[in-house]
Amino acid sequence: MPGRHLEPLISTDAELAGLIAHLRDQGRFAFDTEFVSEETFEPVLCLVQIATTERLIAVDPLARGLNLDPLWELVLDPSVEVVMHAAGEDLRICRLRTGRLPDRVFDTQVAAGLAGFGYPMSLTNLVNQSLGIVLAGSETRTDWRRRPLSEAQVQYALDDVAHLLDVADHLLDRLERRDRLSWAEDEFSAFLESVRRRVEEDRWRRLPGAGGLNRRSLEIARRLYDWRIEEARASNRPIRQIMRDDLIVGIARRQPKSRRDLEALRDFNRPALISRARELLDVIAEALAVPEDRLPEPGERPDDLPGLSMLTSLLNATMSHCAAHHQISTGLVGSTNDLKALIRWHLDGQPEGREPALLQGWRAEVCGRSLLDVLSGRLALRIDDLGSEVPVALEPVVSHPSLESNSPDGSP
Repeated sequence: MPGRHLEPLISTDAELAGLIAHLRDQGRFAFDTEFVSEETFEPVLCLVQIATTERLIAVDPLARGLNLDPLWELVLDPSVEVVMHAAGEDLRICRLRTGRLPDRVFDTQVAAGLAGFGYPMSLTNLVNQSLGIVLAGSETRTDWRRRPLSEAQVQYALDDVAHLLDVADHLLDRLERRDRLSWAEDEFSAFLESVRRRVEEDRWRRLPGAGGLNRRSLEIARRLYDWRIEEARASNRPIRQIMRDDLIVGIARRQPKSRRDLEALRDFNRPALISRARELLDVIAEALAVPEDRLPEPGERPDDLPGLSMLTSLLNATMSHCAAHHQISTGLVGSTNDLKALIRWHLDGQPEGREPALLQGWRAEVCGRSLLDVLSGRLALRIDDLGSEVPVALEPVVSHPSLESNSPDGSP
């Protein structure tokens, strides 16, 4: 880190004001956080790491009397670019502290996927592959709440931002040469929107196994999920310590009406839960009393489609071929759920205004149209180079009259 030395932790409002003035003058900075989330409802922010081309510094959020609000205001300022790597958890902390998310984030993990690197790629691997620098990793089990922090611990934390601006510049150059800057900007916006959506959507619907519940059981799951959140908040404990996801779904499916029914569940044997049995039965009873027309609707279950596994495998090979052709990580292009959404949309008659993610933006150009052509029978996969990572190729489907005449039902 030539030209930048290890500065003392910022621990006063005056020191923070000086740093913020410097960051505003720079107009761009690297940002990361260290936090502990194992024992509390909300993560405990323990350290904030910041880098510019001139300074490398950490802020101590645990310092007595330090007000971090001005720093969060800067992170949210659209006139300043914030460079992060795998920003999801840092953005979650930002929203917990401010109720908002920034509008101008450059995520090097996302940019790397578009620039020909893997996705998701760790910062250590990305720094090594893009800059040829090997990062040390000796403080991975640090309790960041303890004070004082050693110089080695602070240095380790600062490694997360020390090279981030150089990595971002390297990725920007690759994106510019491939004419993909607009793709990256669209993806950053979509990433921020996905974080907002995860916060605002009905999170209880993501409980593993909830997709198989009927409407009454969904209402029970929803109310138990809300009860768990309130209990975790009141006791300042992680939600997983209150009640496991699978137990919520198990209770919702069983719909117990008595203490005996509830305690008959195999995993309902913890003293903390047994002591709350009456309270839980009241929650369940409220759900059982909800009128039928006010129960939640079940979500779509594309897994019910016949032959879905074969279809997704075929489309996944198509997507991998397209991603390799464009030198983009398949992991960034889409997931199995994205492919299922495309299949559902196609089978529903391709309704306008409801195009799946794979048919929007740069994804449509990279693979979306090809995926749709395979689904529609206009393109076919064939074996190509068996020694290649993606040993398949796409080619147009050509009708052969001789085959049509020999087919028993007249079809090609």
